[in-house]
Amino acid sequence: MNLNEPRSQSSFLLPVLLISASVVVAGCGGTFTATGHSSSGQASNELSGRVMGGQSPITGASVQLYAAGSTGYGAGAQAMLFNAVTTDSNGDFNITSDYDCTTVGASTPTYLVATGGDAVAGQNNSAISLMAALGACGDLNSSTHVILNEVTTVASVWALAQFMGYGAQIGTSSTNLLGLANAFANVNNIVDITTGISPGAQTPNGASVPTTKIYTLADILAACVNSTGTSTCDSLFSLATPTGGTTPTNTLDAALSIAWNPSNNAASLFGLAGAQPPFQPGLSTAPNDWMIAVSFSGGGLNYPTSIAVDKTGDVWASNYCSDSTECSSVTELSNAGQPISPSTGFATGSLCESYGLAIDIYGDVWVTNQQTTCAAGSSGDVSQLNSSGGVISPSGGYDGGGIYFPVAVASDTNGNVWIANQGDSSASMLTNNGSQISSSGPFGGGSLSGPSAVAVDANHTAWFADQTASSGSVTSISSDGSQVNLYVSGGSAPSGIATDGISTGGSKGHVWVANHDSDNLDVPGSVSELMLNSDSTVTVISTGYTGGGIDHPDGIAVDGAGNVWLVNYEGNTMTELQGANGANPGHPLSPSSGYGADAKLQVPYGIAIDSSGNIWVSNYGASTITQFLGASVPVNTPLVGPPQLP
Repeated sequence: MNLNEPRSQSSFLLPVLLISASVVVAGCGGTFTATGHSSSGQASNELSGRVMGGQSPITGASVQLYAAGSTGYGAGAQAMLFNAVTTDSNGDFNITSDYDCTTVGASTPTYLVATGGDAVAGQNNSAISLMAALGACGDLNSSTHVILNEVTTVASVWALAQFMGYGAQIGTSSTNLLGLANAFANVNNIVDITTGISPGAQTPNGASVPTTKIYTLADILAACVNSTGTSTCDSLFSLATPTGGTTPTNTLDAALSIAWNPSNNAASLFGLAGAQPPFQPGLSTAPNDWMIAVSFSGGGLNYPTSIAVDKTGDVWASNYCSDSTECSSVTELSNAGQPISPSTGFATGSLCESYGLAIDIYGDVWVTNQQTTCAAGSSGDVSQLNSSGGVISPSGGYDGGGIYFPVAVASDTNGNVWIANQGDSSASMLTNNGSQISSSGPFGGGSLSGPSAVAVDANHTAWFADQTASSGSVTSISSDGSQVNLYVSGGSAPSGIATDGISTGGSKGHVWVANHDSDNLDVPGSVSELMLNSDSTVTVISTGYTGGGIDHPDGIAVDGAGNVWLVNYEGNTMTELQGANGANPGHPLSPSSGYGADAKLQVPYGIAIDSSGNIWVSNYGASTITQFLGASVPVNTPLVGPPQLP
């Protein structure tokens, strides 16, 4: 937690579209889930569409229908047409009774890929590869009419980046089918695949979609598509290749490489869009990076603070509230950003000045309230809600076990919750039914110093960031409260903490600390790393990594690959650092100015990663939540203990 004054809110405007749409037939749109489709497939095994290069039809392109794999990430896709179909002189294609959903399962996500063909150059361009994510196979029918162009390609690649591999491969693990299904659904927020324009037909009201950025990315691909496939494409492929990476040979793989490496050659890639690009309006200047971020409002968002994702991919946020009245609440959004909670949020009489939020293994939502009521003099409590937003905790919340002005909460794999009490520098622990494990009084007295954040490691040990310590420190408390240890972690004003569970050499995991400040006034914060040794000792690996745009960070999270992400409270950006299992732990992977400079972050506070690889950020200063599509490696949700790849 940071005690700075909030900034004023700003409004978010949907982009103005100046693109002319192709003629289409309304279709199913492609919203889908991992289950719920009939085993018989669909009424008619037919679908149709058009392949376009910019505003020109692509003649002679080969179109194949694929079913996503389920045996591993970025692999295992299955071609469903025995013979690919070919586009005519108008770029049109028809698929008639040549695929069978029963062979892959009606709920299996599908997608179309068009390769080769002639756009405007008068000869075949083998570098052309365009894509449109469709959705569940069982939803396809004769009314499905799809546009494949550079815009559908960009939308599909960015939303599905963590499930893709070169060669038009899409796949996931057998344990993350829902994460893949949610990623396919996210495509529909940023593009309408029946028209090939952005934003999508299913975009939630009030959402801010970066259409100009999407169009500029599409224009960059179009420069290669609408060519002979030689020098223009070579420039794209070269610029899309990261240092030491594989050079792509077609536009689909080039788009994927850009999505994976969003700050690589960003300005030079922008220059490929040309003076009169086919998709407008585009960006007027080069972006800092090519991340695609969508911001959502609604559902009662009101100065949101902590954020968490449940097992279905829904996103929950605690709302501190904009004034001193009793209006604190909890917001729930679907993974596609649709409000599930009412316009006032899920509100109870005990919610007040709500900072911390966590979801336990049973799906219950825990919220820390700095005060029991918003009247002065109360000492705070903890509220428990079920997965539908209903209140489980008693009137007034849980206030036993030493709870005193609590600001943060975390859950372990046993279903217990740890609470950081900033008011008296202590920690409390409750079971899932609210019973007080710390019944004789709070834990950690004399060691903790204004704890602002808490995380749990693989051994159920809780780690607290000591925000008000005279020098940067963290405190660990064993699962029964009997062992309390203090470690000097460096930095100043630790405000966020996360564990990774990565075993490297003699370690049993690592602890990462977001330091809001630094002893050096010229260094706007840092990140510390501690290693949990196999002999139960702890080694401080670094007292402060810097770089990558770190600017007074607060929220911190670790993704499924072990890389570390933080939100910069004052920089209004995101930073990524290489994780403990990398060649250079702590090395900045984000540019010097951070990621998301154009994402409209405002006083970002909380951060969470979902099973689709999306990063979610709460904007305290704008009362919105921002989703960075497919930006990180997926994490099993809800987060209880260290993150795991699902």
